[in-house]
Amino acid sequence: MLISHILMLVLVFTGCVSQYKVVVDFSPELRDHFIEYPTIEVDIAAVTDSEAGEVRQMGVEQYFTPSSGIRERLQVQTCFFSREELHTFVLPSRAPIWQIWKLKDPTNVLVIASLPPDPPMNPQSDPRMLVVNKRRSYILARNLNILVEPHRIIRLARRSSNDTAAGGERSPVTIEQWVEAR
Repeated sequence: MLISHILMLVLVFTGCVSQYKVVVDFSPELRDHFIEYPTIEVDIAAVTDSEAGEVRQMGVEQYFTPSSGIRERLQVQTCFFSREELHTFVLPSRAPIWQIWKLKDPTNVLVIASLPPDPPMNPQSDPRMLVVNKRRSYILARNLNILVEPHRIIRLARRSSNDTAAGGERSPVTIEQWVEAR
């Protein structure tokens, strides 16, 4: 019993972030919300506390400007949503990028979306950005389920069988499959 408690503490307080299976779905409300359907980018990266702070400080708009350079530096995985691209995107927990991210000993998973702001907000509490800190998270789940809504992204405890995002049945597409198909 004591050993199981110690093991649990080690899992909760370990510095390095776990490799999640990250699943990103598009909310059905997005299609109805925008008059002209925007292309939305969602970036995923395992980051250190310092990198998470830097992204929070710069804000979503500056983060997505090509001149910021942070996306390349973080080696993000990007999924795109548009009228033509409405797949559920999956970044497998065994994707090669996790091995690259682990080299910097990350403690967080960053998910950030290029959604329009509503209304302009404080970068420290911007709902278009989610930082999951594994050290502070009491959930030891292996899946990180994300839903992109019109002006925010949310972390779901689990995906329901009704989560087909944007209506209708869709088969999940890994980010690698999507990139290869383009």
